[in-house]
Amino acid sequence: MFSDINKIKSVIKVLSLIFIIFILLVIFFDKIVMPLYIHHNKEVILPDVIEKKYSEAKNILESKGLKVIVEDKKPVDTMPPDIILTQNPRPNSVVRKGRRVYVTLSTIANPVIVPSLIGDSEREAEIKINNSKLEIGLIERDFSSFFPEGVVINQSPLSGTKARKGELVNITVSIGKSPDEIIVPDIEGKNLEIAKDDIKKAGLKIGKVYYWVKNDLLPNTILGIVFKNELISSGTPLKPGDSIDVVVSKIDTSIANIDSVVF
Repeated sequence: MFSDINKIKSVIKVLSLIFIIFILLVIFFDKIVMPLYIHHNKEVILPDVIEKKYSEAKNILESKGLKVIVEDKKPVDTMPPDIILTQNPRPNSVVRKGRRVYVTLSTIANPVIVPSLIGDSEREAEIKINNSKLEIGLIERDFSSFFPEGVVINQSPLSGTKARKGELVNITVSIGKSPDEIIVPDIEGKNLEIAKDDIKKAGLKIGKVYYWVKNDLLPNTILGIVFKNELISSGTPLKPGDSIDVVVSKIDTSIANIDSVVF
């Protein structure tokens, strides 16, 4: 009988010990392990966004649960605008999610304002660009159902944009309403650069340029016109926006084959 009582007491002691250990483990995980785990998950390493565009840097920081505050802007001659110059806290710092990250952005030093050119004639646009201490860039030509021929229908950068002095401004000039068909202009025998302008003015596009060795002609003289891998002649009717290839002369006695260049 006493033996059975002792056995029961021993079992009770073991169960009590197990219960106490269990309680201690619960307290340990609740008070120590879990707070450390939660605290760790609320911390992130601050990415380095210096010299990145503001839009890109903002996406990177917000993806980490951080807030971006533009603290200052400084004019810089050697950088485009909206580049991150500094960030606070410093890159690779350990910070809590929700932390504000203060950044300084670059701006254009002594900027000029791009004038409004849409609706102006090509000549008026060039004068405005020059008077604004900017430079005329690429001049494209396209059809327009609204603007008459010779009028600017698009510009880049847009009007009101801050730009550096001497920056290029590209324009698109109307060639009038789109006709049902386009007649291939007479470009054979012309210089390539002149021919390219004639092709664009006609409402066609330039495709490939094939060079053919012709020592008796000036370099870059148009020898032929190609459309869908077939030779065609000036005066051929095509659809607006069709692309034509050209064969151009090249002086080179050591090469007797055709080179192809796409631009």
